[in-house]
Amino acid sequence: MNKKLLVLSSTVAATGFLVGAGNGVIGNNTAHADTMNPQENNMNNNMQQQAMPMENDMSMNQGMNDMQGNMNHNDMAMDQGMNDMQGNMNHNDMAMDQGMNDMQGNMNHSDMAMDQGMNDMQGNMMNGNMEEAMMPYYNYTGYTKYDGHFTQDYDFVRALKYDNVMIDGYKVNTATNDKDVATSKKVNDTMVDMNKDGQVVNITFDTKADTVSKEMFKEEHMSNHMSDEGQTENGSYMTYETNNGMYTAHFDEQGYLMKVMIS
Repeated sequence: MNKKLLVLSSTVAATGFLVGAGNGVIGNNTAHADTMNPQENNMNNNMQQQAMPMENDMSMNQGMNDMQGNMNHNDMAMDQGMNDMQGNMNHNDMAMDQGMNDMQGNMNHSDMAMDQGMNDMQGNMMNGNMEEAMMPYYNYTGYTKYDGHFTQDYDFVRALKYDNVMIDGYKVNTATNDKDVATSKKVNDTMVDMNKDGQVVNITFDTKADTVSKEMFKEEHMSNHMSDEGQTENGSYMTYETNNGMYTAHFDEQGYLMKVMIS
């Protein structure tokens, strides 16, 4: 009985020893495990320290990005400034072009006005030349006493009105104020009276007798204004006004045209 108790006690003691030893091992392992925590902390610290430079790199990258953004913004501002400058230059060019166009337009307008003035001047000159060219004109050369019918010619009558009749190369100067006869000259059967300056003031020519009656003459010259009519010692007369002068037709006692005086 005592041997069994002793064996049992030994067994219990051995078991207790083993349990204690196991607990010691576990305790040691736990303690050993506790010694790993500082290493893990160190590793975590190292990793955190490594992460901090990465964060710094990210901050630097952000700074670079911000700088790049600022540079891009500055570039955009410069581009905008360049665009504005270009726009202003284009606007100035447009304004200059408009100014040049206005100047060209004014010059063209001035040229048109000058052309119009030249055309008006040329038109006036042409009108003057046409009027001069269209002015009735009559020229008779030779002896008038052998012909009386030319005095009834329409062109002769019209030319008398415009003071533009020439007989044997002479025409009355109606513009002169000196009407006094200083000298006379006979050409064929035409008498030419001139003042002291040699200007023609009267032309008198004879016509063929018994050819043109007073009624015939009056009818053909009715387009001109008759200002006077009367009797002479040996016949009668009729005076007609012209633009700047006059002419008088003389008739014999039978009422036929004898002569015409232009003055």
